[in-house]
Amino acid sequence: MFKHGIFSYYSNDKFIGKSLSEYGEWSEAEVSLLKQLLADSENIIEVGSNIGTHTIPLAKQVSNGGFVYAIEPQYQNHRLLLDNIENNDLKNVKVLKIAISSKEGEAYMNTFDENNTSNYGDSRIYSSNFKNAESVPVKTLDQLFYDNIKERRSIKLIKCDAQGQELNIILGSKKIIDQYKPYLYLENDDIQTSKALIEIIKNMGYILFWHLPPLYNPDNFLKNTKNIFPKIVSCNMFCIHRSTKIKLNEIWKKFEIIDSDYHPHKNVT
Repeated sequence: MFKHGIFSYYSNDKFIGKSLSEYGEWSEAEVSLLKQLLADSENIIEVGSNIGTHTIPLAKQVSNGGFVYAIEPQYQNHRLLLDNIENNDLKNVKVLKIAISSKEGEAYMNTFDENNTSNYGDSRIYSSNFKNAESVPVKTLDQLFYDNIKERRSIKLIKCDAQGQELNIILGSKKIIDQYKPYLYLENDDIQTSKALIEIIKNMGYILFWHLPPLYNPDNFLKNTKNIFPKIVSCNMFCIHRSTKIKLNEIWKKFEIIDSDYHPHKNVT
């Protein structure tokens, strides 16, 4: 039993699995921020749900009528995600085994040898086939949640952790973002695509902030005082549409993204 429920995980995963076993949680600062933004009846799209370490607490947060669309195309992670949703008895999560990008098509994903120690969160899509790759269908969020009337719900948050696909995901989400103006919480650790990603979101009427939580939480669930992730921080952006009424702590001002050329990983040795 961990902070947010019952989890099956890879015991030889260097990051998420290791964090669950040592601390009983994964990147808790992200969960804490997002839960503060969400009422209990609001809807979330999560692109890159992995095994559900954030899906589960977010689904519990919106369990009074809200819904989580959990998108995880990689079959091994998808399998554990389904197990974790079932074991936590959650009825307000819809899992989609599909990749998200800027246009419809087909892509390939890396698979893992589960006997080896690895970063099982590092599953990503490729345009060409290769040994042990898995073929996956690709759609845009607009196709799934705007064009598809059955799934057209008001969306309060789009969360993306998609190993460098965030730019393409946003390019394929303009209709739904324009319609609902949701909070955007996006990984942005790719220096090559960062500037374009920042400028596109700014042009959609958003104010952007860096959110750089360390992987180690001193107040972790298992009260483990040993930091096994020294100097490692997640590199994310928290984006709020200008029309959204929200009162932010003053500390956020120093993290506002003014210069689209700047990236926290630039010139880091």
